[in-house]
Amino acid sequence: MARKLWMGAFAMGVCLWAVPGASAAGNSQDAAAKSGPKYHNLRWNEDFSYLDGDPDSYESDFFDPFKYIHLDPDWTLSLGGEFRFRFESEHNKAFGAVEPGHDAFHLYRYMLHADFQYQDTFRIFAQGVATFDEERDRALRAIDENRWDLQQLFFDLKVLGADLPLTLRVGRQDLQYGNQRLVSPLDWANVRRRFDGVKLFAQGDTWDVDMWYVKPVLVQREQNDTYDEDFDFYGIYATYKGIPDHGLDTYFLAIDDSGNRMNPNGRRGDVSRYTLGTRFWGRSGPYDYESEVAGQWGHWAGDTIQAWSVTINGGYTSPDCPYKSRIGAGFDWASGDDNPRDGVVGTFDQMFPLGHQYFGFLDLVGRQNITAFNVNLSAWPVENKVQTVAAFHTFWMSDRADALYDSGGAAVRRDVTGNSGRELGHELDLTMLWKLDVHSAMLLGYSHFWDSDFIQHTGRSENADLVYVQYSYKF
Repeated sequence: MARKLWMGAFAMGVCLWAVPGASAAGNSQDAAAKSGPKYHNLRWNEDFSYLDGDPDSYESDFFDPFKYIHLDPDWTLSLGGEFRFRFESEHNKAFGAVEPGHDAFHLYRYMLHADFQYQDTFRIFAQGVATFDEERDRALRAIDENRWDLQQLFFDLKVLGADLPLTLRVGRQDLQYGNQRLVSPLDWANVRRRFDGVKLFAQGDTWDVDMWYVKPVLVQREQNDTYDEDFDFYGIYATYKGIPDHGLDTYFLAIDDSGNRMNPNGRRGDVSRYTLGTRFWGRSGPYDYESEVAGQWGHWAGDTIQAWSVTINGGYTSPDCPYKSRIGAGFDWASGDDNPRDGVVGTFDQMFPLGHQYFGFLDLVGRQNITAFNVNLSAWPVENKVQTVAAFHTFWMSDRADALYDSGGAAVRRDVTGNSGRELGHELDLTMLWKLDVHSAMLLGYSHFWDSDFIQHTGRSENADLVYVQYSYKF
């Protein structure tokens, strides 16, 4: 098996230039795939209504008796959960500036949920969580441990009846939009991000539209989690689906924060930040592509906010390779603050991102004051079972007088003189995902960061490494 995986990774590059007609025979499917359990990042999106059909129309599963249980003619109940374990070994995660330089630890996550539905008009979704961090030598982080708390609890109501797709959601809930660049549950973290509030959404054949007003939930290990009273997050997100194989998002996001936070100019005060953006993506034959642009304005502690971000990604998947090889590249730019004394905040705010996905798995870089370029290769050496990915990133600061921000948005290092340069360094990420079956998967990864001018001139400068092994099981 191991030899086949590494041979597949080598053949990935060869297949990208393969002669037409070289694909393996027998890849075609003569019959449509049967229905079966499909588990999503947003567990409330799962649909087990196929279990009411003919048993020959779907793949049976051990957990079928726990799904789509008819409590009476109108009420159904689906039960589910997740177990996840991850071992991480970090070396010089903060470029050697934090002791101890090496830290190896274990992360455990347990989740259980119940989904009650009344016909197609009303739902109650409840999800509990317990997460644990063991063997860590450094300080415990809020994203790593939250013992026995409420992950989600909300109700949905079709306010205009079952025939019209307008739903009101009230309670604690996950939010996820677009490619998770600005709003994500952050599943990589042991403690997923969630919000308390209200959402109104409609889903149709051509348009999906969401509107919400929520407050982020804070982890409090010694008592029940509660929302941040000083922080309001509201907005509207619309997706147009009328172009075959393409999509278009348009969004307005707003933050009002009275938590007296310090801005990049050194001032403390309230924040009113508004983000207007659009995202376009699609596929044409073997080519896939995506672009996203967002602008921000508002006020922070009396200073004016003027910030931007741009993303362009694309890839080519060889149609003639049995390994489904893909070569891709991406560019990300988010503005920084070029003058800490001009009364303008130019640093883009990444808000609630899945930064881990886009700026290297070491989480040293966030979507703030950053210019980044990456090239990546991926393949499935064991079809639909094992995926291998290699990605190489190069990072610069957009404005040298601003700070380096990590994946959580914290300012890590700064030289207000700008004399330390803009170049941050390079990161290599290698991952292998092995889908053991419909319920379980293994993820193995290695990342290495080579630091450059800015890191070397602003403090301790040691190259960073990360090794991790993760097992997850969903039902």
